Amino acid sequence: MRAIVISDIHGRLETVKKLDSLFSAFSPDYILFLGDALNNGPRNGVPFDYDPMGCATILNKWAKKIVAVRGNCDSRVDQTLLHFNISEDSKVTYLNGYRCDLIHGDLLTSDLLEVERGDILLFGHTHVYMLKRADGVVYFNPGSVSFPKNGNPPTYGVIDGLRIEIRNLDDDLPLTSLELY
Repeated sequence: MRAIVISDIHGRLETVKKLDSLFSAFSPDYILFLGDALNNGPRNGVPFDYDPMGCATILNKWAKKIVAVRGNCDSRVDQTLLHFNISEDSKVTYLNGYRCDLIHGDLLTSDLLEVERGDILLFGHTHVYMLKRADGVVYFNPGSVSFPKNGNPPTYGVIDGLRIEIRNLDDDLPLTSLELY
């Protein structure tokens, strides 16, 4: 199975247009979305391409493939525009024989997590990508497709079979990767 992993769109239409092209080209089985879909958030400022309704229209084309969790900037109003569920704080799905725990990173210390050795923990929120293995768990943050931090480019993740990558959204080149075993 192939999945694209994204987080922290924050209503940026130009970003969602790039994602739409990426989804079409990659043809994923799933799109794992780790929160913060439409609202730009109080710390990000209002970008020139802020268009929540335009973003929702494009994202809704992919609704049947999207597995999503709520981000700290997502609201009930956002849910009324989206045809996929963003109301849950955490979700578990299985890809290629691995349990994938999805959560928005603001809840990493909550009791919602039941991560075990062999799991993949997918989280967003920090806007900084991370891919590492520690204590038998793979920690996977795809970064942000719209407001990257720490001088990083906009990034997203790919799970393709037993390979995980973080890729640059602008040039689609891999930045780091990890093989599952």
